[in-house]
Amino acid sequence: MRKYTNILVVAEPKKDVQIALKRAIDIAKFNPKTTITYLRVVYDFAYDLLILNKVKEKPIHADIEQTHIDHLNQIIEEYREKANSEATIVPKVVENRDVGEAVIDEMRVGNYDLIIKAANSHGLLDSIIFTPIDWFILRHAEVPVIIAKNNDWQQSGGNIAVCVDFTLNEHLQSNVAMLREAQVLSKITGSRIHLINSAPVYMPTVMLEVPHYSPDLYEQGVLEEHRNRMYEFADKHHIDRQYCHIEEGMPDDVIPEICERINAKAVLIGSAGRSGLAAALIGNTCEEIVDDIDADLFVLNRKTIKKEKEQSNE
Repeated sequence: MRKYTNILVVAEPKKDVQIALKRAIDIAKFNPKTTITYLRVVYDFAYDLLILNKVKEKPIHADIEQTHIDHLNQIIEEYREKANSEATIVPKVVENRDVGEAVIDEMRVGNYDLIIKAANSHGLLDSIIFTPIDWFILRHAEVPVIIAKNNDWQQSGGNIAVCVDFTLNEHLQSNVAMLREAQVLSKITGSRIHLINSAPVYMPTVMLEVPHYSPDLYEQGVLEEHRNRMYEFADKHHIDRQYCHIEEGMPDDVIPEICERINAKAVLIGSAGRSGLAAALIGNTCEEIVDDIDADLFVLNRKTIKKEKEQSNE
């Protein structure tokens, strides 16, 4: 069972409220051995000016880094005091043009078991021309990622939603991995686990020409098949069927609707981790719903599950 002993938190210098740091402190309360690395990515384009020689460049870098470290320490003490926490929080500053790349690079050199970043709103052009930092991290992280919203984890109870997928057998391992993470979160927050599944109905056009064919019966059959698989999964993992939710429709429509209905404080979802053209044409469900749910989004992509499987086999 994962203990979340080494958490990487991405600082948001342009935001007044450091939601990611607050969430990390919330989690650290349940494990005194947790170390939080509070990472700020900075870059001064004056570094690229050729008129700066190497002798002058080093002290400038050191001064800028120390200024940021001092500011991070002030924020850390402020949030420690608010939460009455004694968690170990280490400030760190790295230089990089790209925040997403810097976070992934830090993840690879550090032995982190969780990344937390505050959610950002994304415009229409973000998915077409640009890749938002949130999305880049979700696609390339090899550890679980929490995209944190401004919710209160201090109060015990609430609901955790696990989005399961039974369309392909290869997704079964992802379902189990997400449920294991949900069980950890449920234990430390006192929350109840709910299972969510959507049943998209793709009806071949040729079927409409078949005599006496009933589209309603076909849709009902698809929904029933999904329900049976969910109940089988729930029974196997000792989850009461009353906490299983399944509806017909696409995942990006069904998941936000059900999460709002059950008032979920955290939503766990798998990700194919598509990038490039595949991401533009097919997309990743977790990226499509991140702006539509008022809950922390906890994402495990295929790289995370593959890495954990390799480690368990060693």
